[in-house]
Amino acid sequence: MKNILSAAAVLLLAGTLVLPQEAAAQYRRSGVTFPQPYAQAYDIEVLRDTALERRVLEYAAARSQEQPEVWTLHDCMQYAVAHSPEMRLQQATNDDRRIDRREAAFGFLPTISAGTSGSFNFGRGIDPETNVYTNTTTFSNSYSLSADLDLFNGFSAVNSFRIAKTAVLLGVEEEQIKKDEICLSVIQAYYNVLYYRGMVDLAREQLEESRKTLEQAKTQAELGLKSYADVLQIESDVAAKDFNLTQQENTLEQGILTLKTAMYYPFDDELTLAEVEPSVLFSAFSHESDADSIAAAARNYLPAFKAEELKVRSAEFDLKTAKWSLVPYLYAQGGYNTGYVFDRSYAVNDPFWTQMNEKQGQYVGIGISIPIFNGLYKYNQIARKRNALATAEANRDIKYQQVEGEIRRAVQDMRGAAKQFISADKKVNALVLSHEANSRKYEEGLMTVIELQTSSNSLLEARAERLNQGLQYLLKERVVMYYKGITYLDQE
Repeated sequence: MKNILSAAAVLLLAGTLVLPQEAAAQYRRSGVTFPQPYAQAYDIEVLRDTALERRVLEYAAARSQEQPEVWTLHDCMQYAVAHSPEMRLQQATNDDRRIDRREAAFGFLPTISAGTSGSFNFGRGIDPETNVYTNTTTFSNSYSLSADLDLFNGFSAVNSFRIAKTAVLLGVEEEQIKKDEICLSVIQAYYNVLYYRGMVDLAREQLEESRKTLEQAKTQAELGLKSYADVLQIESDVAAKDFNLTQQENTLEQGILTLKTAMYYPFDDELTLAEVEPSVLFSAFSHESDADSIAAAARNYLPAFKAEELKVRSAEFDLKTAKWSLVPYLYAQGGYNTGYVFDRSYAVNDPFWTQMNEKQGQYVGIGISIPIFNGLYKYNQIARKRNALATAEANRDIKYQQVEGEIRRAVQDMRGAAKQFISADKKVNALVLSHEANSRKYEEGLMTVIELQTSSNSLLEARAERLNQGLQYLLKERVVMYYKGITYLDQE
C-alpha cells in the first residue's frame, strides 16, 4: 500500500500520472520500487485532471488489497531449482568437464609452435656468417616453426577423450540428481506447511466450538441448569485450546521458514501457498505399483544408477590408460627455421628477404621412447587404478542395494498411508456423529464436561491423523512416480 501510494504521489508531483501499461519503466524512472504484480502492460494514458488523479490513487489502493501471488508445489520446485546455489556449483563443474572434453579432443592434433628472436651483439663475438671472432656490432634475427605429432602413445589420447566424455555424461546425471534432491526437499517442506496449516484450521475450529460451548454453559448456569464448576472447566478448556492454536500457528511459521530455506526464497517476502481442495488432497488411491518391476526397470533410467555405471566406466578407462603406459611411445617431429644478420663491419649486407630465403632450414624426424625403469611408478599406478575400479564396482552394487530398498520402502509406505488414510477417514466420520450426539447429551445434562472435552479431543486427533496420512500418501506417491522414471518437475 505504501509503495503504491508513494509511486502515485511521485508521478503526480511530476505533473503526469501513468496508468499501468509499461508501468514498470515509469516506476523505475520515478525512483520508487513498485511490486511486480502491478507492473503489467496497459496503454499509457497521461492524466492531468484532478478527479482522474484521485481515481487513480483509489485504483492503486484497491490493487494493493489484492491477494499476493499464490504458489503451487510445482512453482516452488521450479523456483528452488532456478535459484539454488548448489545448482550453480554443479553447472560450473559441468562446464569445466566440457572444457576438459574439448581439450581431450584436441589431443589428437599435432602440437605446433612458432618463435622468433632478435639480438644485438656488442664487442667481441662470433660472426654468424664466418663463425670467427669479431669485434663489431651485429644484429641477429631468427624465426622458427616446429610441430610434434604423437604417432602412438598407448591410446592415451583415445582413453583421455573417453574419460572426459564420460565425465560430461556423469555431470549431466549428477545435475539431475541434485535437481531431484532439491525438489524432494521442497516437496517435504511444502506438504509439512499444508499439514501445519490444516492443524491451525482444526485448532481454530476446536477453539470456536469450545467458545460456543462456554457461552451456552454460562447461559445455562445463569438459569441454574449448569454449575459454575462446569463453566470454569470449560473456560480452562478454552484457554488450553487457545494455547494449542498459538502453538500450531508458531509451528506453521516455522514450517514456512523451512520451505523458504529449501526454496532459497527471500525470508522477508511473503509466500502464499495454493489452497488444496479436499477432493484433490484426498484423491482416490488408484495407482498400484509393483516394487519388483520398478526396481528392475529403474537401473535403465534412474540418475543414481546411471551415475554409478558411468563412474565404473571411467575407472575402466583409467585402468586401460595405466596399462598402455608400459608400451613404447612413438612420435614424429618437424620444423622450419630461417634468419637475418646485419653486421656493421660489412660494406654491404644482403637484403632481408634474400637472407631469409637463403638461410632456410628444415628438419623431420621420428622418435621412440621406451620405458625401462622408473621406480615401478607405472606398475603402482596400474595397481591403484585396479583398486579404484574395484571400489567403483562395489559402490555401484551398494547404490543398487540402497535404492532398491528405498523403492520397496516407498511403495510400502504409499500403500500403508493409503490404508491408514481410509481407516482414519472412517474413524473421523464415526467420531463426527459420535461428537454431535455427545454435544446433545451434554446440552441435556446427560454427559459431563470432561466427557465432552474427551470427545472433542478424540475428533481433533482423528482429523489430524487423516490429514497427516493423506499428505503422507501424496508425498510417497510422488517418490514412487520418481522411481518409475518421472522426475519431480515433470509430475502433475
